[in-house]
Amino acid sequence: MLSNHRRLRVVAVLLTSLLVAAGLLPARALPSVPPTVEHDASLPRVELKGYAFHAEHFGESGKPVLIVLHGGPGADYRYLLGLKALADDYQVVFYDQRGTGLSPRVPAENITVQSFVNDLDAFVEAFGRGRPVHLLGHSWGAMLASAYTGTHPEKVGRLILAEPAFLDASTVDVFSSGGLPQLRVIWGFATAWIGKWFVRTDGDAYARDDWFLLQVLPLTQGANEMCDGQLPAMQAWRFGSPNFQATVGRMMDDPAFARQLDFRKGVDAFQGPTLFLAGGCNRVVGEAHQRKLMGHFAHARLEVIPEAGHFMFNDQPERSLAAVRTFLAASLH
Repeated sequence: MLSNHRRLRVVAVLLTSLLVAAGLLPARALPSVPPTVEHDASLPRVELKGYAFHAEHFGESGKPVLIVLHGGPGADYRYLLGLKALADDYQVVFYDQRGTGLSPRVPAENITVQSFVNDLDAFVEAFGRGRPVHLLGHSWGAMLASAYTGTHPEKVGRLILAEPAFLDASTVDVFSSGGLPQLRVIWGFATAWIGKWFVRTDGDAYARDDWFLLQVLPLTQGANEMCDGQLPAMQAWRFGSPNFQATVGRMMDDPAFARQLDFRKGVDAFQGPTLFLAGGCNRVVGEAHQRKLMGHFAHARLEVIPEAGHFMFNDQPERSLAAVRTFLAASLH
């Protein structure tokens, strides 16, 4: 979608104007987004270094720690909560990354790859208490897990990378796609653009853009990334527009920025085991692509989850969970 971003935005604006002028979209009940932890005191949170992350942890303190990193950037951990089944053997930690999900919003200019790494390090320090932790990242979360491991290899025990998109400039081209956008994508962008102006904000300056992202990001998933071209129902509380804009949005507007990113720097110093997971149906960042990325890690192996697309933890939760459990169990002996 990189090369089509500006084109989609222009088309969406034009269609919006035409549809509004024609009165083809009647008024309806105002959509809304859920409040973040700063506006809802009942939400679970972990405060680290002055920032209150929306976060939960399951399992007894003292057990090996597994930190789960969600994708996006700009999504949240809701779709990965099935992994709390591992809490019988691990203390499993989930958190919404800075500026997304139900964590407080911050300006996009305050979010960088280094700030993501620093936030993850705060969780490692708080829950690891001086011991190495295991990391499991999906999609963008896998890229973040790789970047963290390269920066702090001594703090990571075992590493699970579930279909990272790319790790450096040599593989970033997989992130872009050529050709004209499909009509369903153009229509989806246009109707979402209209809909966001009806979102109830309740004084939340990010509500409209967050709602818009939740509508349009599923449209960017191609049929080649899924089984039978079907995307699982999107499981998310709230997308984060500043988080997205600081990362993917900037990459869309400035492709040169993407080529400067390096999520594999330093990983050659990591001597722990690494498991790559790939969905058997994914022909974009599936098995073939993950085999290219594995070469950067000293002790890596790949497991393909049959009948699963990019969202393997939702497509095939039992098979994916079993693969993770088997890999991590070796570290208990």
